[in-house]
Amino acid sequence: MNIWFNVLMYLVWFLATFYSVYFFLTIAVYRKDLFEKRKLPRSFRPRVTFLIPAYNEAKSIADSLKSMKKVTYKNIEFIVLNDGSKDDTSKIVRENIKGDDRFSFIDNKENKGKAGVLNQGIKICTGDFVACMDADSVVEPNIVQKVIPYFLDEKTGAVTVSVEVKNPKSFLQKAMAVEFAIGLSLFLKIFSYLKCVFVTPGPFSMYRKSMLNEIGGYDETNITEDHEIAFRVNKSKYNIENCIDARVYTILPRTFKQLYVQRRRWYSGAIQTFMKHRKMMFKKESGFFGVYIPFHYTLIILGLFTFLASIYLSISRFIREILYYQYTGFNFFDHFSLSLDPLMYGRVNLLGTSLVAAAMILMIVGIIVTRRKFRNYNLGLIGFPLLFILYQVYWGSAIWNAINNKKVKWR
Repeated sequence: MNIWFNVLMYLVWFLATFYSVYFFLTIAVYRKDLFEKRKLPRSFRPRVTFLIPAYNEAKSIADSLKSMKKVTYKNIEFIVLNDGSKDDTSKIVRENIKGDDRFSFIDNKENKGKAGVLNQGIKICTGDFVACMDADSVVEPNIVQKVIPYFLDEKTGAVTVSVEVKNPKSFLQKAMAVEFAIGLSLFLKIFSYLKCVFVTPGPFSMYRKSMLNEIGGYDETNITEDHEIAFRVNKSKYNIENCIDARVYTILPRTFKQLYVQRRRWYSGAIQTFMKHRKMMFKKESGFFGVYIPFHYTLIILGLFTFLASIYLSISRFIREILYYQYTGFNFFDHFSLSLDPLMYGRVNLLGTSLVAAAMILMIVGIIVTRRKFRNYNLGLIGFPLLFILYQVYWGSAIWNAINNKKVKWR
């Protein structure tokens, strides 16, 4: 077991190190272009539609609507789509959009699912470009002016923005704020340079409507519609760009249980999407996208196996130690020693430690490169290593569900 574990650990270390170095180099190459300012020509003022699906969002949708009212782009319409909510969502929407003719409200009595109502909105909207936005998110006033110039390139099918955490309060939310600040900001920008953006985040992403019609809108059978549609955008030879300077703020789960439900859906949807589009992998026409995606999931699976093997070996060692101490009358303190010599912990342990250290360095560099205030992420950086353990739990649950063909609920 130890031999195979060592081989697995070295393999994970090699792939993760390659991944980290590749990202560091890419950041170094493109660092001056990350915050490029694209001008919006006066002659280019296309119609833009915001689609806001809502299901039981009574607690958050008022703030979302208030932020939309502050959007400064003129040629715009907002369509709120109630997806059969059981709470006061419908009432709150009507109260907040009253008197503003830019807003339309579709009050569905039956639940269609998020992808279903988005497709409903795509069919009736008048915009040349469609921004899909979650009802618990808040946008900045000039977000459209920042995003629209990317569509001057006819091959741009979608544009993502930086997804930030709205008012992180708990220790868990602060740790995830670091994850979002890098994963749904800097990484999306880097991926856009490499032509392998594999998600158009639900909190806010904008699409070319003609492309949406061409690819058939959202997949209503997929539980992560924003992930699945990115695969079809890439398959259709459109590019997905990222405007790192445009921001949307979203609410995160407060508890570990809520986070587990969210990530189980995300990762289960990722597996569902990968299996659906597996024929894209390693195909010349898929470009770098077809190479990166299998690499990404291979690293995740190997990391999960390493995590499980580490737990098994740790438990086995603990049991052996307990059996040893029975000969000392369980006198732990007289036989306990702690060495600070790193060479005493073996090469495999040092490799594991170096992986965590590399990830932390990448997070710190990312915060600096994306011009964020470091002091806002101090506590989150301390808690960020906790997410490494949680990732394994969530991916393990998602893979188990996939193997057993279990249906994963939205919430």
